[in-house]
Amino acid sequence: MKYRLLSWLVCPGCRFPDLRLETVKTRSSDVFVGHFEDGDTPPGVDLDHRKEQEVMEGELYCGGCGSVFAIKGGVPRMMLTGAQKGPSTKHAHTQVDPSRREWEQNFQDLASPLAPSDFLGKVVLDAGCGFGRHLFFAARYGAEVVGIDSSAEAVDAAFRNAGHLSRAHIVQADICRPPFRDATFDLSYCFGVLHHLEDPHTAFKAIGQTVRPGGRLSLWVYGPRQGMTGLASRLVRDISKNMPAKDLEQVCTGIARALRLFSHTPYKLLRYVPVAGDLVRHLPVHDHHRWAFDVVVADVYDRLRIPVHHWFTGEALERMLANDGYGSVSVTRRVRNNETFRATGIRR
Repeated sequence: MKYRLLSWLVCPGCRFPDLRLETVKTRSSDVFVGHFEDGDTPPGVDLDHRKEQEVMEGELYCGGCGSVFAIKGGVPRMMLTGAQKGPSTKHAHTQVDPSRREWEQNFQDLASPLAPSDFLGKVVLDAGCGFGRHLFFAARYGAEVVGIDSSAEAVDAAFRNAGHLSRAHIVQADICRPPFRDATFDLSYCFGVLHHLEDPHTAFKAIGQTVRPGGRLSLWVYGPRQGMTGLASRLVRDISKNMPAKDLEQVCTGIARALRLFSHTPYKLLRYVPVAGDLVRHLPVHDHHRWAFDVVVADVYDRLRIPVHHWFTGEALERMLANDGYGSVSVTRRVRNNETFRATGIRR
């Protein structure tokens, strides 16, 4: 945990803003002088030696309600007692590889119409960061970005993938009770999370409270699954949700091999061929041909293990943002095998 993160944190229970930090173990990492403005050196940073101290083990104490939050593995664990932790993820060991263009392309696609320049110099929240695939690039684009997730496996993976970046922070926290002062962030985004929640509207409101007036909220959610696609999705998830992890992993490996053989390969070979190209664009999950095999397995596993509770329409997203006071609302339909929606608005 970088020391400057403390200035944004509050107790997620009582919202007390002044948490006391007790440090047990720290580490030193290199920083670039150009990342910080003259005369505005944050705590823990030594520009003369180009080093930053980070808290790896310690505790945060709330003076309001007495809650204690551990810092483990460089990550503040700010889940309230009894709060439901996020599910395990097959991406716990996935490594973001910036040399492979598909990682960055995926982030830019979901973040659209935002461009890399829109992140420069901004303070950003990644709500539901998973293993850090998106916050990695938000930080690389020059944002001071904080990623939160309720899954211990996810935040540990996010720290491995992005914790070395001088502008990246990771916190284990409930997306419905984000431990931040109101109006902290210039931009808060939530990609691929709301449709998994039983109460997405509470999360939507909570994330919105983190955005400053004039700041932006951006979302990406699943659209409706209809007909045979919807029926097949429900049947497969009903079968897989209680399957032992080892058995499900074998099933997902088999599905990934079938996708490679019957979807990814035909798409790669025929996508530019007249007539055939139109046909192979309807093959299931054909756009995953870009990903490494273990990433495909992990994606299939998480899709089958983590339930989807809500499907959103473009009209519903537009109403959500407008009714909550956002201006310049934009909702765009995204079709990659299935229908999804990107939405963004400016907080008044």
